[in-house]
Amino acid sequence: MRQGFSVVGKRLARPDAADKATGAAKYTVDIKLSGMLIGKVLRSPYPHAKILKVDTSEAEKLPGVECVLTAQDIVPRKKFSSAIQTLPVARRKPPPEFADQYIFNDKARFIGDPVAAVAATSEAIAEEALDLIQVKYEELPAVFDPVEAMKPDAPRIHDSVKNNVVFHMPCPYSQGDVGKAFEEADCVVEGTFRTTKQVHCQIEPRAAIASFDANRRLTVWSQCQMPHLGRRQLGYIFDMPTGMVRLINPHVGGSFGGRLFLDPELIAVALAKKSGKPVKVEYTREEEFHVCETRTPFKYNAKMGFKKDGTLTAIQIKATTQCGGYIAYVATPTMVLMSMAIGLYRCPNRAADADLVYTNTGPSGAFRGLGHPEAMWGVEQLMDMAAEKLGIDPLEIRLKNIKKVGEAGSVVLPIQSTALDECIKVGAERIGWHEKRGKGKRGVRRRGVGIAVMMHTSGAQPMVLECASAFIKFNEDGSANLMVNPGDAGTGSSGAMAQIAAEELGVHYEDIHVVTGDTDITMFDNGSHASKVAYVTGNAVAGAAREAKKQLLERAAKALGISAGELEIKDRRVYVRSAPERGISVAEVAYDAIYNLEGKCLDISGKYSFEANTFSPPTQAAFAEVEVDTETGEVKILEMVIANDSGRSINPVTVEGQLEGGLAQGIGFALTEDYVIDKNTGTLLSEDLTTYKIPSTLDVPEIKLILVEKPDPIGPFGAKGVGEAGLVTIAPAIANAIYNAVGVRITELPITSEKILNALNVNRSG
Repeated sequence: MRQGFSVVGKRLARPDAADKATGAAKYTVDIKLSGMLIGKVLRSPYPHAKILKVDTSEAEKLPGVECVLTAQDIVPRKKFSSAIQTLPVARRKPPPEFADQYIFNDKARFIGDPVAAVAATSEAIAEEALDLIQVKYEELPAVFDPVEAMKPDAPRIHDSVKNNVVFHMPCPYSQGDVGKAFEEADCVVEGTFRTTKQVHCQIEPRAAIASFDANRRLTVWSQCQMPHLGRRQLGYIFDMPTGMVRLINPHVGGSFGGRLFLDPELIAVALAKKSGKPVKVEYTREEEFHVCETRTPFKYNAKMGFKKDGTLTAIQIKATTQCGGYIAYVATPTMVLMSMAIGLYRCPNRAADADLVYTNTGPSGAFRGLGHPEAMWGVEQLMDMAAEKLGIDPLEIRLKNIKKVGEAGSVVLPIQSTALDECIKVGAERIGWHEKRGKGKRGVRRRGVGIAVMMHTSGAQPMVLECASAFIKFNEDGSANLMVNPGDAGTGSSGAMAQIAAEELGVHYEDIHVVTGDTDITMFDNGSHASKVAYVTGNAVAGAAREAKKQLLERAAKALGISAGELEIKDRRVYVRSAPERGISVAEVAYDAIYNLEGKCLDISGKYSFEANTFSPPTQAAFAEVEVDTETGEVKILEMVIANDSGRSINPVTVEGQLEGGLAQGIGFALTEDYVIDKNTGTLLSEDLTTYKIPSTLDVPEIKLILVEKPDPIGPFGAKGVGEAGLVTIAPAIANAIYNAVGVRITELPITSEKILNALNVNRSG
């Protein structure tokens, strides 16, 4: 517990812990509505093919089939993007360059592209009906690599897009003259880096239920982590007023960015609209791998220039983004990649640009970190390369160039708080940097240590509208209901919001009942993304609690015959600050406010909207110690140290859980997770959890977490974001440790034993 606080800083159980532990929690797949049908999707077996004819006559005859859908059945047929958040999010609908797909398209652009769908009384009947649908295809040449896709003779995936380049994106945060700066630099380092598609692998596969009531109002049960924006998108696609759409989040079995777009929701709504009955669409794990958005892969050249003393003078990024068959959600991670790469360190000359390229592969999109882990993969290796060339300790070159409070951050807004320097120093001490660095280079198994740092965001302002709203009302027993979105996708955000509200109101944690995940009840919030909930939504909750507290104190003041300014609330009791023995319970005030019979009835409540326009970045230094077998290329991670600054921890257990989970995903990103596509056929070879290796408990080393708490001046009680921070630095820290151990640098993810052995053999052969 933090000194001076009653609730904030305590290690408290999450509100949903008991429901999840006992199995009482209801997820989308658990919901059953009267007369509900089961929807299934027919998908293209080809990566690129014209759809000439779809014959559904035999499927329609099958007993139990209630509805069959093809492109002709979707009225109106509106172009859209599966990404429900666009740049900027304030737009009513996606700009034209983002809208490039229909629910069912006239051409398949990747294996798994939806062609038709059915709704039946059982899953077995629905699957049988899919087999009865006859589709005539005209196969077309396909291209699976973005570099190949840009060549003049490459097959054109969208007829209107030349060389498959959706658009060229310059980074708006470029400045100075990089060309001149590189010419004048004493040291220039450069490299080409590749990252891969990473699959979210949430426990709960994607699912949705859609139902129209007698007034044709639509309710959708969805895992979407941006429910209000999801509702807006559904209204746009199906030509309905937004108020005629209600989106409900049940419990959600994990997200990691995988719920930032609509997919099964669209099929479920279309089937429900035609059949007139509720429809559930639930994807299999194989569908998850084939057709759902993954981490966006990049190939980019990074170049950095330095003075002799290690001062960074220039940085340039030139990137190619693999979109997949549709633009989907790749614009945002591309912008993040560029802005984070050129914005982490103080540098007067910086530039970045990217080409976003169609390929005949599954859609790319958002994954925890959203372009930031990909940026640091290259930038942090170049920092080590520069340190080696200049003869400077990797710690010192980073400490020399990191930004301070008041300097422009990665997105030009001034930095409100940072403890990155302290993170570097305490993390280095904990792992034994100076004792271990370069000391384990003998024998077959060699050891090394590496570092990587980052500065993330607490919300995506100013790139998008970053806002949240909250509403609190007191019950007559002194407890309070907190209505807030987004729903908790497994991060523990509901508990953190309850702690903020309880601290502000002076009541107990268990007195706050969080009501979330329903667009009919909650006010607008643009959703859970960019590590914004603690900072942005938390500020909305704190503001709503202050307003409710003001009303409560004014009511209590009348009862006590004293001014409200002389009162305080703590431990469920309103008391006079100068005479603490004099007071009244919160429950008495709340009860009297509702049941007062003197014409003074009041339901004590507060609401508040918060729009973020400041930059309060979580910062982190990650340290890895590895052991590399020079005969097999095997990498064993011996220890990871994470020194993290997320401001004040509202709940340290939640913060540590986010860091530990992010670290595990970062290890997968670095070493094991390989989304393998056959280069000749486009067939996905790693299509389930047996062929796609995510880390288990046996793969995660000893973890030492250091919470460097430096309260932020803007965040609620000093809190900043933490959700993505744990993943961003892991892969480059491991890569730098491997280089320190055996002297080979891997620039293409994942780092496999084969790549290490090949690099070692090249070194041995000179």
